[in-house]
Amino acid sequence: MDRMAVQLRNVIVASDEYRRAEAAALGVGLTESAALGELYHRGPLPPSALVTRLGVASASVTTLLDRLTAAGLAQRVPHPTDRRSVLVVLTPRGRQTTAAMFAMFTEDILRAVHSAQPEHVREFTAVLARIAAMLHQRVADPATVARDLTRRVTEGGPGSGAPSTEPV
Repeated sequence: MDRMAVQLRNVIVASDEYRRAEAAALGVGLTESAALGELYHRGPLPPSALVTRLGVASASVTTLLDRLTAAGLAQRVPHPTDRRSVLVVLTPRGRQTTAAMFAMFTEDILRAVHSAQPEHVREFTAVLARIAAMLHQRVADPATVARDLTRRVTEGGPGSGAPSTEPV
């Protein structure tokens, strides 16, 4: 099981590198790329929702939106029900660009698993869903994360020592 965690970490690192490469190809930063993904999957959002989803400061999201607007990927539009607020929406170019990013990612994933048996792919997909659910459950309570991490560090328990050198 420890090997599985190491391999999952390798996938996460590779995915981060993939996202950085896509962002660089678009000429935007990683946070801007993440904002595009949020807008693509969630639809129009107020800037405050991007602050929460991206974990950035309010002042940072203003600058981020200015960069996405200058790049022609997103725009601010009046909120339909709150005159004091705006929504951030993808422009047609932003929607096309973000769709292309996700299509390329999907194709690369499918190429990686093309030789696997369909039932194995279904089971692997189910396992990934359970892993994602467990991780979402863990981070839903930041105080518990902090408490458990502090306990592990102070007790010198599993995971508190040097990184695993287990071959991957």
